[in-house]
Amino acid sequence: MKFVVRVLGFLLCTTGHVWADTPPPVIVEPAPGPAQQELAVDLTCILPTNGPAVEHGFLVVRLYEYDPRVADRAATEIARVTMSGITHRPGAETTLRFPCAGKTASRKAYYLTAVVYPDETPGRAGLYFINGFQQVLEKDLRQELTVKLTPVAANEGPTN
Repeated sequence: MKFVVRVLGFLLCTTGHVWADTPPPVIVEPAPGPAQQELAVDLTCILPTNGPAVEHGFLVVRLYEYDPRVADRAATEIARVTMSGITHRPGAETTLRFPCAGKTASRKAYYLTAVVYPDETPGRAGLYFINGFQQVLEKDLRQELTVKLTPVAANEGPTN
C-alpha cells in the first residue's frame, strides 16, 4: 500500500512537467498578409441635355470587385464616392470629374456603377445611371474613364 501511495504522490507532484531533454519550441512570427494595391479610376460623368432637371441632387459611384471564375459569389464593393449638391438643367450638359479609388489584396475583375439621385431621401429612384456593364481596370491599376449617364425613362422602375 505504501508503494501505491508513493507512486500516486509522485505522479501528482510531477504532472505538467516534461522530463525530455528538448529545446523550447521556436515562435515563428506570422507572415504579413498580401500587400494592398491601390486601384483608381479617374472618372468623368456627363449628364446629357435630354433628361430631367436636378436641383441639390447627389451622385453615388461604386467600384466593385468580383472573381469572373466563380459564378455563385457576389461582387464586393471596394470603393464608394458620393457627391452632393449636383445641379443640372435640361438643354445643357453637366460634367462631373472626380477620382474613385479603392484597395485590394489580389487583382480580380472590376466594374463601376453610377447613379444620380434627386435628393438624399432614402428609397428614391435615380434620375441618371450608367447603362450597361461598365468594366474597368482591365489592364492597369489606374484608368481614366468618361461615361455619359443615361436618363431614366418615366415608365421604367427605380435604379440602384
